[in-house]
Amino acid sequence: MARLTDVHCHLVPPRLRGADGPSWRDPWFRDCHRAGARFASGAEVVAALDEAGLERAAVFGWPFSEPGLLAQQNDYVAEQAESSGGRLLGLALVNPARPGWEGELERCRHLGLLGVGELNADAQGFELDFGGSLGALLRSLAEMDWPLMLHASEPVGHAYPGKGSAFPERLWGLLVPALGALPRLRLCLAHLGGGLPLYGHMPEVATLCQRLWFDTAALPYLYSEGVLAAVEGILGPGRLCFGSDFPLLAPQRYRGHLDGLPPAALESLRAGAPEAWLGAAAAG
Repeated sequence: MARLTDVHCHLVPPRLRGADGPSWRDPWFRDCHRAGARFASGAEVVAALDEAGLERAAVFGWPFSEPGLLAQQNDYVAEQAESSGGRLLGLALVNPARPGWEGELERCRHLGLLGVGELNADAQGFELDFGGSLGALLRSLAEMDWPLMLHASEPVGHAYPGKGSAFPERLWGLLVPALGALPRLRLCLAHLGGGLPLYGHMPEVATLCQRLWFDTAALPYLYSEGVLAAVEGILGPGRLCFGSDFPLLAPQRYRGHLDGLPPAALESLRAGAPEAWLGAAAAG
């Protein structure tokens, strides 16, 4: 079986899926699921991995604003990871805009979770500002040696539910001070970082991107099949991680984007970059 690690899969507990449940009062959740809800259990993620010939997946919940919903999800993610026989690596979700995130982060460590993701500023109501509560969370993650996945979105193109406004320009204002202050921070920007690597012909952008990872989640909806080769050509190997955004998309939907990549680039995407981003979590 290939060592390819899918770094971007969402789990939602069954009790939060029903149309009368509290999750549907969350505006971001409601907008993203009203046209057709897709939910997955840990077993369904493992089945998707097996069908695609993949080995492992990083799994996490939905970026709710309400801490109580996040805690329920963290419990579920921990349970599903524990019962997966090592196939699923569980990440936690907290909301730095709400009091009590520090305690939940520590509780998640005791649950056996291994990082944080997919954090989402638009969904959860926090500022992309290193001087605020997000900065405090980033400092904690660097001290814990935990990886972080952060939602990003492209500043042009069509609108769609879940796009948000975490554009490269806004992320730049966060990332420059954060990465300068926290050399141990391991940060992956979802959805190809909203296109940030494509600005890598600018030397200062290329330098920043060498401190980051970028996943491929939702790529078939957003970019032509040559985009991964373009990013590899700009940044070199080691910055791209495969992520499917399952159950929104199955891993097989990315075949066209992966076909034709040089063997070294494909191996980096499959194993090297995900393992470097996940760190100790990947070795567990």
